[in-house]
Amino acid sequence: MKAKLTLVALAVLSANATAANFAVPQNIEKDYACKRCIAPEHSNTVGIMTEQRTHFDSQYGANADIRGKNYSIKAKNAGADNGHLKAIAHLGDVALELAYVNRRNLDDNDIGAERQQLSAVAKYQTQLITAFVKASSEDKQGQRISSVIDPKPTNYLEAIDHTTQVMNAGVRLHGNFWNIGLAAFNSDFTDNTGIDPDNTAQQASVKAGLNYGSTRLSMSASSGKMIQDEAIEQENSLVPIANFDGEVETLDYSARISSRFAGIKVAGFYRYSDRDNVSGEYEFFDAINTPIDSSKTRYGIDASYRLGSAKFSTGFEQNDRTRSDSDREETQENEIFARVDYRLAGFNSHIKVTSGERTGSQYRIDEDIFEKYYLADRDRINTELGLGYSHNNYGVNLQANIASDEYSNSSALKESDEASVNADAFYHFNELLTLNAYAGVQTIDSLEIYNTKISDEFTYFGFGLNQYQISEDIALGTSYTFSFSGSDTSVDSTEMGDYYQYQHLAEVHMDYRINARISTRVAYTYERHYDTSYANQPIEAINSLDDLNQNFTDHKLGVFFTIKL
Repeated sequence: MKAKLTLVALAVLSANATAANFAVPQNIEKDYACKRCIAPEHSNTVGIMTEQRTHFDSQYGANADIRGKNYSIKAKNAGADNGHLKAIAHLGDVALELAYVNRRNLDDNDIGAERQQLSAVAKYQTQLITAFVKASSEDKQGQRISSVIDPKPTNYLEAIDHTTQVMNAGVRLHGNFWNIGLAAFNSDFTDNTGIDPDNTAQQASVKAGLNYGSTRLSMSASSGKMIQDEAIEQENSLVPIANFDGEVETLDYSARISSRFAGIKVAGFYRYSDRDNVSGEYEFFDAINTPIDSSKTRYGIDASYRLGSAKFSTGFEQNDRTRSDSDREETQENEIFARVDYRLAGFNSHIKVTSGERTGSQYRIDEDIFEKYYLADRDRINTELGLGYSHNNYGVNLQANIASDEYSNSSALKESDEASVNADAFYHFNELLTLNAYAGVQTIDSLEIYNTKISDEFTYFGFGLNQYQISEDIALGTSYTFSFSGSDTSVDSTEMGDYYQYQHLAEVHMDYRINARISTRVAYTYERHYDTSYANQPIEAINSLDDLNQNFTDHKLGVFFTIKL
């Protein structure tokens, strides 16, 4: 029985989200500089892949990288787990795209699920207008762990069979210094097993931007709703209603402006988000389920100034939240920071200090009940330090973070101190041999009510070694990676047990060029994974599955065959 809005419906919150990577390539002169001036050479290739594994099912997939004047086809392990295929065609001002993606993961309580997504996009673009229509359908199938408590707590495998269909369309007008656009989004979620409730989500949005000299202004607004109106399937009478009429109305708008003058860059932003829960109210035995509304307002300003190799930054941010029918309906959080960055040749560093405070409205709880820590008054100070150095043959990065939180006396959590250090490095012995390594540690010390002390420690480290021996037609390669992570917890100096996992991953491969157009690769991979997850431990009071763990030793043999067209 599930009587709440399924999280799939929350896709409406990110209907207009976009992301891009503006990082400078590591080998900037080799990978970037020459590509600014000339088009890279390209050779059309197709290939097939087969992998025989002892832990997972055998894999067969297709690889391709074909580009023409008005089209392109790219495939990576298409047909196998975690493979994809994409085809793009350009017809004048129109671009058409067809894509297929297959993803397999272990995020459903370590049992696993497979997602198969098919999408189609049509885009029209000129100097004045850009319009697009995108449709996608995703099927998710697999198993997850579920449980019942009557007559005895019992874990069992539950089938996953979900279908999510999404339609997204928009149009944008743009000029030399302005743009404005409209978009619409619709999502339909269906559970083909009848376990999870079906739901829908819709959203309409408008965006606009204005550029004038060094000033940039962008604004957006959106309105939508998430609906779940379906009969509740149940095997008992724990829920005294047969249908849940659920609906949440959403409203979002934001604005951001930035400008530069006298070498100083100043930026400010404002964001508002409202969730109005208009679901019905029902009696649940001696109580009534009250729909909960929430709203969030964020605004802030920051400024930066560059002087030689140094950059100075400072800023302020306010985050106000309102939650109806809550222990504390209003919270106000503010944060101020100062940061200094310094770069010289291969050396780079930064230090950032942040101070924050949280207050709010009166609590609606009895005096003998402690406040929830995420709602309680809190003072926070955080210091972050980063150091890095890189050379032609080696490089190292180090980042340290220290944070301290103090809560009001009415909170069950009184104070918390956190410290973490992370490091990574690489060394090129020569063109054929590279060593890389990473490590980190994090400690959290908390003081709770009645002076109870809790200490948590998390550690991880790993290293990898890659070597290649290249002849005219044969390339032999070996690689090895080891990784480890673990955690320890103690309460008042009493050890409460630890958790750790490790992995060995080794590969040996041979590339053989049969002729100028045909080549093949044979690879053997050994993988050993182990963890002490408590899901793997039997509990006498619970009837559980025989084996919930993912500890395994895997041997994989892969053969790849490639032809240059």
